[in-house]
Amino acid sequence: MSRPISITIDLDAIRQNFDYAHAIGNKSAGNNSQTMAVIKADAYGHGAVATARALANKTTLLAVSSIEEAVLLRQNHIRSPILLLEGCFCKSELSVVDDLGLQIVIHNQEQINDLLAAELSKPISVWLKLDSGMHRLGVPLIDSLNIYQRLSNSQNVSSIVLMTHFATSDIPDHPLVSQQLDSFKTAANAISQSNAPIPNSLANSAALMAIPESHGTWNRPGIMLYGISPFDQQNTLALPLIPAMQFCSKVIAIRKVNTGDPVGYGASWIAKKTSIIATVAAGYGDGYPRTAKSGTPVLINGRIAPLAGRVSMDMLCVDVTHLGDVNVGAEVELWGKQLLVNEVAQWSDTLGYELVTRMPTRAKRIFINQ
Repeated sequence: MSRPISITIDLDAIRQNFDYAHAIGNKSAGNNSQTMAVIKADAYGHGAVATARALANKTTLLAVSSIEEAVLLRQNHIRSPILLLEGCFCKSELSVVDDLGLQIVIHNQEQINDLLAAELSKPISVWLKLDSGMHRLGVPLIDSLNIYQRLSNSQNVSSIVLMTHFATSDIPDHPLVSQQLDSFKTAANAISQSNAPIPNSLANSAALMAIPESHGTWNRPGIMLYGISPFDQQNTLALPLIPAMQFCSKVIAIRKVNTGDPVGYGASWIAKKTSIIATVAAGYGDGYPRTAKSGTPVLINGRIAPLAGRVSMDMLCVDVTHLGDVNVGAEVELWGKQLLVNEVAQWSDTLGYELVTRMPTRAKRIFINQ
């Protein structure tokens, strides 16, 4: 009998979330937007290869963060076009881009120089990233016209998409949102004055849902594909999302503790009355956050019970006194369709993004609706 912890990934949920993202983008863009699938970081912990296969008939472009992630997809016979969101980290990677037929983001002068000097078997598609105000990656707006002209005149470049990234799209009323929109549009208009209309890409998940003005030629949903809201506060536009990951285990021990008895490392939780404590086979070694506070909700037999004490490497304890009929073997959902990962993240002083992307390999993974 194996340890009962598991991670189940519902691939149909990912497909439905993609359809929702695509519909939003085309509602305001006159049915002209295309939707890539961002599957970096192993599809936000959901399995990049399985996700790519699940979306094979949905999207014509996948996005990853590195050559290594792209190579893994190609090794698993994923033939869809792939975009490297951070471009090449050194000029030697351009030969791999050439061999694998990848598309690249260009965001600094070194990358531009390497691309223009490279000997490639065929021209490649380039996504020119403009720094519209986040100041993380992107070429300066003042240099964008000159850089665009240099790239468009190169025999190594087959096409160019202009792109940028929002710093505060999850806070859509933040003044930086409109500033970035205006800055990007000003630069794009300057470039397009002497060229045909130029494809563009601005919207990530949050912008796609909350900033219709950002919808462009290509939209870039990431976290929403996996049924996780990018917003800290509840947002009605995120309600249709279907969580794709269910993190589950079982109760492996039940004990009664008396008033004043401690539970767990550090004796940080003290029973205020005679209590029933359930021990669950899940801990930070499985990806459950050690920073989860006492009181963090855990779903046992479909009902909420609070975490009691510190999370251990392999186990956590839950106060099930009010549930009354919990036995060894009871089903536990740590997060999933009924208990959202963002709620657990809030109790743990982090984001749902972090929890799902850092899952270790110890828990067995099950893919359903393939």
